[in-house]
Order: sequence, then C-alpha cells, then structure tokens
Amino acid sequence: MDYANVMRSAVELGPAWIRGHGYLFKQMVNINMFVAQFGFCCVYFVFMADNLKQFFDQTSSIHISQAGWIALLLIPISALCTIRELKALAPLAAVANFVYIIAVVIVLADLFSDWQPLDSLPAFGAVENLPLFFGTVMFAFEGVAVVLPIENQMNEPIHFITPNGVLNTSCILVLLVYMTVGFFGFLRYGNDIKDTLTLNLPQTPFYQAIKVMFVLCILVSYPLQFYVPMERVEKWIKRKVVEAKQEPMIYAIRFGGVLLTCAMAQLIPHLALFISLVGSVAGTSLTLVFPPLIELLCSYSKQELTKWVWIRNIGLMAFAMVGFTTGTYASMVQIIEAFGKEDI
Repeated sequence: MDYANVMRSAVELGPAWIRGHGYLFKQMVNINMFVAQFGFCCVYFVFMADNLKQFFDQTSSIHISQAGWIALLLIPISALCTIRELKALAPLAAVANFVYIIAVVIVLADLFSDWQPLDSLPAFGAVENLPLFFGTVMFAFEGVAVVLPIENQMNEPIHFITPNGVLNTSCILVLLVYMTVGFFGFLRYGNDIKDTLTLNLPQTPFYQAIKVMFVLCILVSYPLQFYVPMERVEKWIKRKVVEAKQEPMIYAIRFGGVLLTCAMAQLIPHLALFISLVGSVAGTSLTLVFPPLIELLCSYSKQELTKWVWIRNIGLMAFAMVGFTTGTYASMVQIIEAFGKEDI
C-alpha cells in the first residue's frame, strides 16, 4: 500500500460524513506527491548544474552556462530513468551512498579546519527569513514519499520499521548530517555561505573534485525520487491502456517527466529559493498535514480520540497552514525579485 491509499483507507475509517470522500483525499495526496517529487527532481538539476559549472570554470577552459549544464544533464538522467525497478537501482544507490559518505567526511574536515569567532556571527537570522527557513526544512523531508515503496519492495519488510530498522537508522543519520553540516558550515563561512555548501569549498583541485562526487550521488538519487510518481503513472497505464501500447507509453511519459523537470529547472534556476518553494508548497502537506489527519481518523476508528490526540494533531496542521502560506508567499516574492535584479 502506498501513501495515497493509506490516506484513502484512513478516511474510510473515519466519521460517516467523510467516509465517502476517500478517493478525493487519495488524489489530493497524489497531487501533492507529484508536485513534491517533480520539485525535488528540479532542484537536483539546479544543484548538479551549479556544481558542474563551478568545477569546470575553475579547473579547465570549458565554460558552459548553468542553463547549458542543465540541458546536458538531460542525457544521463534520461538514461537512468529508463530503470523502472527499485531493486535494479539498489546497487547504484549503494555505491552512491559510499561515495557520499567519503565526500561528507572530506567536507566536514574542511569545516572543522577553521571557524569564525562565535561572537562575530548572529545567534538568530532575520525574522522575515523565517518563512524561507520553514520551506527549506520541509524540503529536507524529501524522502517521505519513498518510504512505503521501499518497504513494499523489501524481502523482509519487518526490518524497515523495527526500533533499529532501516527507517529509524536512516532518519537519525540524515538528521545528524544535516545538523552537523548546517551548524559548522555557518561557523566556517558565516554570512558568506552560498545556496549549497559545496560552492563554498576551497578553490583547489582536490576540493573541486568533491563537487563531482556530490553530483554523481545526486545523479543516482534522481531516479529514486522519480520512481514514486512514475510508479503511480505505470499502474494507471496498466489498468487503462491495451498491453501492446503500454511499454511505449510508459517510456514516453518517463522521458516527458524528465524533460518537464529540466524545463522547470531552467525556469527557476535559483537553488535556495526553489528549495524553499517546493518545501513550502508540497513538502508541508506531505509531512505536517496528511499524517496528523491520518492519525486523527485512525484514532477515531479505534475509539482512542483523546483530548491530547486532538490538540497534538490540530496544532500540527494549524502550524503547517501558517508555514505553507507564509513560506510560499515569501519564496514567490524572493523569486520575482531575483528575476527583477537579473533584468537590470
């Protein structure tokens, strides 16, 4: 069962007035999931293009614009997205994780090498930037839609949800990496920190090569994020289209999806703002709206709808709506201003 069907099942367990709307809520989850996953893929395009541009600009005579790199990346990404099974992507993901660990260790070594004095850095950022921060944090939950598909394809799914299983272990490790890199990255570079920390690395061939390592990791991660919406599309095609036309249509839609994310990346090439926009628009619903709603409905069906359950989940959803509204508005304003500065 995927995320959308979990939502549908929860609605059908709820009060009589909502039970008949399971399909509607399922499609709401699907729409948000599509927006989120395609948004993540767009961000991947921009990240890889920014790092490749800086790498070649500083280490060779090859000078290609960011838009040019985004277009060139269309070729390897399209090839990787012809892989339709998570199990087939697993070996590539394992290698990418190994490379990622090495790259992160090297980056941490640079971050620990020199710090700015603590009293020279602000303890808090500007209040007006809080909505952008909220969107960025929501973007960090980019793996939320991949959770159930991964569990479904495991040989022993029980190992996914145990206290020391795949889900908890991976979340703790990712949290530690985010906290460490974020905190010490700010200590190292202060207010001069760029949209992605890799762009701040020293201009030596060794550290420039680290950018290529991260690009390779993200290149492999792209088809993992792309898998979630494509899985839904393939299920629909297999139900609605005659068998002889299924394969050509599946691959055509896959290429069309990659092309769409490439075009969107060309349209909004500002990495930090794109991250905040995607996180605010789609990440908020997937992480802070639908899960509390599912818990409320399931608690109702089990007659465990206590006052604390109400307070906790309604509070989360109210917080999410404030974050969604302010984060989306702030991101759009900043993006419009960024384009205005470019036109001057």
